[in-house]
Amino acid sequence: MKAHLVSIVIVNWNGKKWLKTCLDSVFRQTYRQFEVIMVDNGSNDNSQAFVREYFPKVKVIELDQNYGFAKGNNVGIEKAKGDIVFLLNNDTVIDKDMLEKIVPVFDNPKIGTAQPKIVLMNESNMLDLAGAFWTSTTFLSYFGLRAKSNLRKYNEPLKVFSNKGAAMFIRKSMLDKIGCFDEDFWCYYEETDLCHRAWLAGFECWYYPVSTCHHANGGTSLVFENSFIQFHNFKNKLLSFLKNFEAGSLVTIIPTYLFCLLGLILFFGLKGEGSKSLALIKSLLWNVQNLSKTLRKRGKVQKLRQLKDHEYLPAISRSLSITQIFSLLSK
Repeated sequence: MKAHLVSIVIVNWNGKKWLKTCLDSVFRQTYRQFEVIMVDNGSNDNSQAFVREYFPKVKVIELDQNYGFAKGNNVGIEKAKGDIVFLLNNDTVIDKDMLEKIVPVFDNPKIGTAQPKIVLMNESNMLDLAGAFWTSTTFLSYFGLRAKSNLRKYNEPLKVFSNKGAAMFIRKSMLDKIGCFDEDFWCYYEETDLCHRAWLAGFECWYYPVSTCHHANGGTSLVFENSFIQFHNFKNKLLSFLKNFEAGSLVTIIPTYLFCLLGLILFFGLKGEGSKSLALIKSLLWNVQNLSKTLRKRGKVQKLRQLKDHEYLPAISRSLSITQIFSLLSK
């Protein structure tokens, strides 16, 4: 196995209650060639001082406010010395063999990103998420979402459209080529956008269930209003589509997306959830207002393209079941 230095990047915002168990699991790793960088997004719960006192080996970077998941990770990645970056949520605990098992995957130069098995913190027999596939509806098909973690199909390596950023390994040299997270995303869908750009550039994204991450799932995001989540999620989806897909693909993708968006606006309106409907309208308006900026980003992304959409997309696409659609609508 090639010797790799792993830079573990943890973005924190008022997550002091999670940090001891998370960092304890990090420093128990059997693979010792790693550094730890915590980027603090303007916490006011004394997280920074706690880490400096009890985990002095951690490099703490303090930001003056909450800049979100995307910029927070970008700041950490910029300071990373490793050739592999491991993004890790603060509300996680990882198995002691995590680095030992996942790092060798990157001896394969095609691998751009890899995700371990992620299970729920208090229900280790249940998966959090094993990755996502593209669907013709423009919604993602979430593989293994809240599924039994011992099923065979969730314990075999698999190519996926995108990984989950809660525990995500990334090849640093790929980021140097395609860029890091788009900071206009702030939060939600940012890892999918990154993985999509990885596929375009000729890299692959994999689910590798050879070691397990236990995730509390929502240590930070639970404080956000649902309308806030809806706005960023749908804003970022459209932004990602406009940047990454070929023009020929967008001819069908954009009308499909707009049809689904209009349906959701009406659906939430009829349910009396006007704040969600308004959030979706605002997500569309944001993209209209920022279209020129998005097109400039598109130009940069398309220059790096190595594969046409039909060359990579079929292998990482699935159909979306009625059950999954109903689950999305009921949230």
